[in-house]
Amino acid sequence: MQEQSNEPSNGPSESRPQPLYVTLILDETGSMQECKGAAIAGFNQYVATLRQEPAETLVTLTLFNSRKTEVRYQATPVARVHELDVETYRPRDTTPLYDAIGRTLTAARLQVPAESRRLCVILTDGEENASRNYTRAQIFDMIKAYEDEGWTFIYLGADHDVWAAGEELGVAEHNRITFLKENVDHTFECLSQATAQYRRRDKSANGASEPDDSRRQ
Repeated sequence: MQEQSNEPSNGPSESRPQPLYVTLILDETGSMQECKGAAIAGFNQYVATLRQEPAETLVTLTLFNSRKTEVRYQATPVARVHELDVETYRPRDTTPLYDAIGRTLTAARLQVPAESRRLCVILTDGEENASRNYTRAQIFDMIKAYEDEGWTFIYLGADHDVWAAGEELGVAEHNRITFLKENVDHTFECLSQATAQYRRRDKSANGASEPDDSRRQ
């Protein structure tokens, strides 16, 4: 996913991270139990990396399963985002993926600062099977509308056909990534690198850098 930068000649874009609004929709369903520790560690490392950036970072975090769609943080400065632990991340139940995406994006659109880069990361180890309020077609149309407004979407998936699932949601093919559940912490490391590159890229370049995950399938 190499992009050609149109950065002005007064300095490289890599030296100037831009303000970022990152929305993370994180699966908390029962099948994530087997990689719970790695998911917690990976998320915490991702947040720690975001805190190190000199430019403003706002975070929305949604945790979802069929008991809840919890928007735990909403446009919150990254310094105020707490780490996850075994009490605050408790995988169980099934996968209302469409509802989680729809609810999160509907709220996020109202709060994103005009000057910020807009990144939405969807991480799940299973396909939709429990939504009640949103359909696949609605989410597809929503993602396409948000892309027209400058948003970039990354779909990180395990244990299902990630290519087909991402296509059904409307996520660009170069931003659909398969990961191994036992290495989800490594996936977050790669996401940190991709996020850092994304916020330094000229706004005329579309899409995020693909996480360089050597364990992709």
